[in-house]
This record gives sequence, structure tokens and C-alpha cells, in this order.
Amino acid sequence: MKKRLLVPALSVVLASTTVLSSAGAATKSDTIVIRHTQLGEAKQQRFNILKDVLSRVSKEVPGVKYKLDGVDSDVNRKEKLRSEMVVNKAPAIFDLFGGADTQLYVEANRLLDLTPILKELGLSNKFISLDEFKVNGKIYGLPIGGYQEGYFYNKEYFKAKGLKTPKTLAELETLAATIKKDGKTPFAQASKAAWVPLMTANTLWARYAGPDITNGFTTGKTKWNSAPMVAAFTKYQDWVKKGYFKQGELGLDYAEQRNQLIRGEAIMMYDGSWASSVFADPKQAGDLTNKVGYFPLPSVAGGKGSQTAVNGGFSNGYGFSAKVKNDKKQLAFVKSFIKNMYNDEMQIRGLEADGVLPSMKVNSTKLAKAKASNLVKEIIEVGNKASGAFPAFDSLVQPDVNTALSEGIQKLIGLKITPKAMLDGVQKAQNAANNDDF
Repeated sequence: MKKRLLVPALSVVLASTTVLSSAGAATKSDTIVIRHTQLGEAKQQRFNILKDVLSRVSKEVPGVKYKLDGVDSDVNRKEKLRSEMVVNKAPAIFDLFGGADTQLYVEANRLLDLTPILKELGLSNKFISLDEFKVNGKIYGLPIGGYQEGYFYNKEYFKAKGLKTPKTLAELETLAATIKKDGKTPFAQASKAAWVPLMTANTLWARYAGPDITNGFTTGKTKWNSAPMVAAFTKYQDWVKKGYFKQGELGLDYAEQRNQLIRGEAIMMYDGSWASSVFADPKQAGDLTNKVGYFPLPSVAGGKGSQTAVNGGFSNGYGFSAKVKNDKKQLAFVKSFIKNMYNDEMQIRGLEADGVLPSMKVNSTKLAKAKASNLVKEIIEVGNKASGAFPAFDSLVQPDVNTALSEGIQKLIGLKITPKAMLDGVQKAQNAANNDDF
């Protein structure tokens, strides 16, 4: 890959994004803007943790006011934050993805180097993995928790119908056909936001092509339109054609996906471990409260590489503007924020209240006493049995490639393109991204 220049790279990436809004405009010393994505009922517990942390920070750092700026995760990542980064007016604290996003912003000198701060606070060795936020040995972001992806399913329906969780992809398809014949939707899905169906697709191609294939796309070592990748997306589109997903899914928001399972319309749902908290809350899950199980996407006959590795990691957390280092009050606020957000108490609270897997090495005695739901324990057990974990594709590839894949999967679902043609288009975008020296 040719070396990219810094700010021009951001300009190219953001050529089609929205105009910068005033919410993330230059922060003043006495007012600090905090961009979060904890919106909606499903993220209320995580939002409560953020508010409690900020309450403690305000007491430790008096004289600095803060303003919360809540933005949808997809909008923040793909539009708003990128636009702000171009003109160097990102909030002081913001929701940040590791991998490609962090790499790009570090190249543009937009992120605060947290390495000395972690050392000062005694947190340098407290995280399970900071690899996705590490660039040239320095740390530029902190994951709020870990995640894992797999199938949530209606335990009572399985029991009533005498169904068992599948061990192979063939068994999963037989299960889906049985459920479809019973008048139910096999897989709950809401694909208005492309990242939602891409969760399933990402793990499916990892089963066919091997979990390491995504690492080679940016170097040209592997290809999006290789035979195993085409086979994976052909299988995905086959499920669409067979009606295994809800009709009209392209017009449905993410929250509706869980509602399909809760209402009993759908029986299984591929989602991240963060969804577990919904099914422990009677206000959200209703009659399905504590009646949901979990299993990984099963193995593919003839698939390459590990067939038990799970899609998981530590890719979402908080980043901080590089400009903070020039303001003593804001820097003090950031240090207090990190100290109060990243500790055993908040990690266990996130696990108990929101099903967020710890990103830190929590005290084993405290962790053993944590009041995690049975569903969360099932998720952790799946992770423990797995051969390992691989990060989501969007933490590894360039933004333009992510966009091409997002547009492609929705066309694939709409039956407007063949898997081969779709992947040829993604590979074209990958070639351009790999060879572009800006």
C-alpha cells in the first residue's frame, strides 16, 4: 500500500459527507463537549453509566462545564465525526472505533496520545487488548467493553418444537426451513443500516474463507471476489431468496430487529453481545424476558481456517481530541474521565446492567460475584470454547471499501445484483483504496 498523506487523506475520504454541524464545534476551556452514541431505550443503562461518571468528574474538576451531544452511532462514525476531523473541530471526547478509523485520524494528528496518561493513572497494563487503538506502539483510544457476535434464539419455541441448537451450517439451514414451514421468520433482521446484515455476512465469509482473510484485503494478499467469498455471499443471498429474513427488511431500523424476536414473529437473531441486556429487561422483552439463549454461527463443511473463532474484540470506545493537550482544564477533565470510566466498578456495572463484556482485566473475585444474567454467561461460555476471535471487517478496511460493501449488501438483499458482481465492485473499491497515494 502506498503511504497516505495526512489531512488530504481525510479530505478525500469525506468528499461526500455532510456539512459540519455546530454541535462539535471548537470547545471552550470552560465547556467541554462529549459526543456519545447511547441513544434509545436499549442503551439507557450505558447512558446512565456515562452520566454517573461525568457527575464524579465534575466534582473532581470544578469550573469545567460539559455538554452531552448524543448522535446515532452510524451517523457519528460515517458522517459527523469525519466532517469534524477534516476541519479539526471534533469534540474533546467522542465515540471512536478502533482499527482503520483510529489509524486515519492518527495520521492526521487529530487524536490525543493516551500512552503517558495511562501510565500516570496506572492503567497501562489493565486492558485485555488495546491493539485496535494502537498505532506505532502508542495508544489513541480506549475500548468501553468487549463484544461477541452470534445467534440469539427463543428457548421456549425450541423446547416446544423439540429443536436443538445447530452444530453445522447444514443443520442451521434445516432449522431455518423447519421454522419457515411453521409460519415463522427464521432470522430476525432489520437492514436499513447496512452494518446490521453485514454482521451475519462477516462471520459467514469467515467460515467459508477463513477468519484471517479480511486482514489481507488492504495489502492485496487476499481478494474480495475470490471463490470462497463468492460462495459465502451466494449462500447469504440464497437465504434471502428462501424467505429466511423478514420481507421489507431494508426499510426497518435496527431496533425493529429485536422486536421481531420479542413479538414471536422471528425465532433467531444474529446480533452482538450488547443486545443481551434487552432480553433481561421486562419493559423491553415482555414475555420473552430471560427466555433467550445464544449459540455461535456453526461450522461450514469444507470451510477454511478455524470454524469456531467468533467475531469479537474491543473495537468501540472513546477517543479524545489532540487539542486537549493545549488546555490544562480540559486535560484534567479527560484524565478524570478516564480514571472514573475505566475501573473495576464500571466494568462490572456494564456487564451486570448492559451485558457489555469487560475490556479490562477485572479483579477475578469481583468478576465471579458479578450478577450477570444466564444469557450473558452463555455468551461468555461460547467465547471461552472458541479457538479465538477475529475483528469486524470495518475495523480493518478503508472507509471507501466499507461504503462499497454496505451499498453492495443492500443491493444483494434487494436481489438487484449477483454475489460475484457485488464483490467485483467491492474489490474495485479496495484496489483504488490500496493504490491511492492521495
